[in-house]
Amino acid sequence: MKFRASTSAPARLQRASGVQPAALAAARPLWLVGTELCVFTELDLRAVPARHRARAIADRARQLSPFASPAWHAADAAGGVALWIWDSARVSAAIAAQDGPARRWQVLPEQLFLAPAADACLRGIEGSQQVLERWRGGRLVFSCLLPASERESSLRLRAAGLGPDAQPPRLPASLQPARWDLPPFDWRVALRDPLVAAGLALACSVLWLLWSLGEFAGQQAANARLEASVDARERELAPLLEERSEALALAARNQALAGLLSGRNALEAAAEFEHLAGARYQRLLQWEVNTRIARAMVEDKAADNRAYVEALQQSPWFERVAVAPTLRPEQVSLEITLSANARATPLFAASGRAP
Repeated sequence: MKFRASTSAPARLQRASGVQPAALAAARPLWLVGTELCVFTELDLRAVPARHRARAIADRARQLSPFASPAWHAADAAGGVALWIWDSARVSAAIAAQDGPARRWQVLPEQLFLAPAADACLRGIEGSQQVLERWRGGRLVFSCLLPASERESSLRLRAAGLGPDAQPPRLPASLQPARWDLPPFDWRVALRDPLVAAGLALACSVLWLLWSLGEFAGQQAANARLEASVDARERELAPLLEERSEALALAARNQALAGLLSGRNALEAAAEFEHLAGARYQRLLQWEVNTRIARAMVEDKAADNRAYVEALQQSPWFERVAVAPTLRPEQVSLEITLSANARATPLFAASGRAP
C-alpha cells in the first residue's frame, strides 16, 4: 500500500495585473486580495459593546465602500478595528476564472500576512508602486498607495502623521506563515469552518462521554470496595454487637434497680422511724410512704405525743413531724414530712445498728 504525501492547500494572490501563486502554506484554499485592491481604514469602536460590534463594522464598511458590491475583513483588537474593503464582484470573477466556485476559498487581505513594522515603512508591490504603512504595537493603523506625484505623496505622508520630507524604511512585501491579527491558535478560525467545528464538537462530546464513563466506573468500583469493607467489618463486629446488646440490657436493669434503691425509699424511712420511736409503742398499726410524706399509726397505752415529735425530729431525714387526732386515746397518728436532703446519713446508719 502506498501513501500519498500530504500537500498544503493552494494559495493565490490577486494583484491589479492578475493572479499569481502565493508562497504560503495554507490549511485550506486561500485567496489573498492585494493591497492595491483594498481600501484600508481604522475604526475606533471601543464604545460599542462586543456583541454589537460585528453589526457596526458591517454598517461602516458599507458606508465607506466605493464599490457596488463590497466585501470586507475586520481585525478587531478590543474595539480598535483594522478594516479592509474590496470589490466582491471583481474577486469572485477572478476566482471563477481560475478555479471553481468562490465559496471553497477563504478570502483575506494580503497585509494580514506581512510582517509588522516598528512604525512607518514603504513596501514595494508591483513595478514602481509602493504602499505607505504605519504600524503601532504590531497592528496596522494606516495604509495607502503612495502616488508618483511628489505633491500628492507629501499629502499622503501628512495623512499618515509623518512630515512631508519623511523617509520611511523600505521593507519587503514577503508573506509570513502566521497572521498578525490572530494568536497562534484561535477558536474563531475553527468555528468558521463547519467541518472543523463539527469535529471539535464531536471530539469534546466523546471526551466528555469517556470521562463520564470513567467517573461512573470509578464510583461503582469504590462502592463495591466500600460494601465489601462494610460486610467484613460487620462480620468482625457481630460478636461484639451481641455482647453490647446484653451489656445494654444489664445496664438498663441496673439503672432501674438503682432508681429504686437510691434516695429515700420506704424501707430506709421505716428503719429510721423504728430506730427513733420503736421502743415507745407496743404495736405498729399502719405505715405508708409516698414521695415526701410518711404516715404511721402506733398503739401506745401511755402515749406522749410530744415525745414522739421530739424523738423523730432528731433525724436529718425527717423535716417536720405532726400529730393527727385519732378516735382512740391509745393510738398515735403521725404525719412525717421527709427531708429533701437525701444525702444526709440517717441516724440508724450512723449508730451502726441494723434496721
